[in-house]
Amino acid sequence: MEIVPDLAESYEIVSPTVLRFKLRDGIKFHDGHDVTAEDVKFSLERTMDESQGSPHRTKFEAVSEIKVLDRLEIEIVTREPFAPMLSYLTNTRTGSQIVPKHLLENGTPDDFSTSPVGTGAYRVTNMEAGASVTLESFNEYFVADQPKIPKINIPLISEESAGVTALLGGNVDITSTAPFSDVKNLKDDSRVQVLSSPGVNTRFISLNTQAAPFDDVHFRRALSMAFSRQAMVDVVLFGEGKVAKGVIPSSISWASRKTTSDILNMDAEKALEELSKSAYPADTEVKLLTWGSGWWKRFAEVFALQVNQTLGTNISVEVSESGAVYQRKQTGDFQASIWGWLGLIDPDEYAYEILHTNGWRNYGGYSNPEVDSLLEQARREFDQAARGDLYRQAESIMQEDCPVIPCFESNIHNLLAPDVRGFKQVPYSAFGSQFASINDC
Repeated sequence: MEIVPDLAESYEIVSPTVLRFKLRDGIKFHDGHDVTAEDVKFSLERTMDESQGSPHRTKFEAVSEIKVLDRLEIEIVTREPFAPMLSYLTNTRTGSQIVPKHLLENGTPDDFSTSPVGTGAYRVTNMEAGASVTLESFNEYFVADQPKIPKINIPLISEESAGVTALLGGNVDITSTAPFSDVKNLKDDSRVQVLSSPGVNTRFISLNTQAAPFDDVHFRRALSMAFSRQAMVDVVLFGEGKVAKGVIPSSISWASRKTTSDILNMDAEKALEELSKSAYPADTEVKLLTWGSGWWKRFAEVFALQVNQTLGTNISVEVSESGAVYQRKQTGDFQASIWGWLGLIDPDEYAYEILHTNGWRNYGGYSNPEVDSLLEQARREFDQAARGDLYRQAESIMQEDCPVIPCFESNIHNLLAPDVRGFKQVPYSAFGSQFASINDC
């Protein structure tokens, strides 16, 4: 994937520590105000402000100064070279959304979460909590001839199968909630268009390395060698994915591992041998935390079943609501958990955030100074080949330490009614731009 300007008309890497951006002239917020360099500066500094509590603040810790050069030009200066910066400025999952300074500089209005003001092709006109969101086209959107569809209603559907039922019944035109078990048959159904492609994601078992029994590397390694990842792809994803070789998705090919260590391959004999070195007996009680139903729950059940059969372990699946799972992960109140991450195009978001001592998603408390050093070097390295080698070195060490157990990468699917035209499939969720590309429905 190639980074291209969006709100910016152009950008320049002035030096390894200076990025300069020229904004497009005439871009409007949904309330009619012009977007300026002051809004960009305010938005990024707001994310960096510790008092705001943004989980993305660490992505901008390297920034030393944001300079407004004129109404449409801005410079971002870092204390040292920071290779992921440009990627982090392209993705709404990293807290880099540009928000209106004139509305937020004195605090966030109470209704901003339900009536947000942005710059996209659609603006929110109604939001019913837990039920639906209504979007209407923004006539002053800066991309010519977009959007084509004047109004979009988004019903919030939690059950995967309900989305398919609604589509086949003519009640919705698009759904991304397709059960993996249905995809093969749906591809042969004339009532639906199935868009399928490899995702930019990683799915793994997160282990609390600060709590028994996963404070023992031998217990961790034994579990990693005690199940078939290909069986998971077949049973959990119904073939709609591939075996993971690490935490960095294979689609980021310049940084991901091409092969796996023995720790990531099933070998019952080696797994039992490794378990015999552990300070904990096989029947140590382990709770594997997951949420909801569908394939996430099936993921946990298949893992627990295989490992228990191979090692005689005592792993049981604990199901909770997704918000409760997330809260427990943040506080370290778990032994093992189903987890994953998706949608980012820079390996730093996966490797640093999951494996570094200070990584935001390092919920299991893993800490290895050598891994930290490699990941910090990778952040400073702009040569892609050299940077990729640093990530592969870090992952090699991680696989021996086994703080997480990589399992698989899943394909992504969007199901469309037959008359929908122009929807662009991308390897991550970006419905704002995807809706804008639709030209017939």
